Amino acid sequence: MTKRRSQNTHNSRRNRQSLTASGWLKPQCWQISKTEAAEALKMPVNRIVKVYPKQHQVIVVYLNKKGQKCSSFFSYRLFARWEQETIAAIASCRNQQTLAPLEIIVQYDLEHFNYPVQSADAIWEALLNHIRQVIREQRLSLACA
Repeated sequence: MTKRRSQNTHNSRRNRQSLTASGWLKPQCWQISKTEAAEALKMPVNRIVKVYPKQHQVIVVYLNKKGQKCSSFFSYRLFARWEQETIAAIASCRNQQTLAPLEIIVQYDLEHFNYPVQSADAIWEALLNHIRQVIREQRLSLACA
């Protein structure tokens, strides 16, 4: 983790939101397959019965080791799609005006929700790299003006 993640931002706490509450990600619209659920939950795909996306969590009906149906709520942050969609949202920001609010939201999300470490690191690295790229492009455009 970099120092940037742990720094306090100048925005007040009441303005800080998660990626879903802020509207950047809409996982309830994703069509999560049984294969994606099996990968996220580290179980064979033939044990996944049904996947129900909800606004903030996904319900997965699965067969336990005894073959009985069980259902549980799982965070979208466990799914590879969350990482992919978050990185895509970061990449969609073409200037500092749109990237700055997303930076605060991503930072908040990473600090307040449980992520697989590898996923959190990939998202954070993508954010830092994109910030550098946007700043570099902005400096180039100012130099050419």
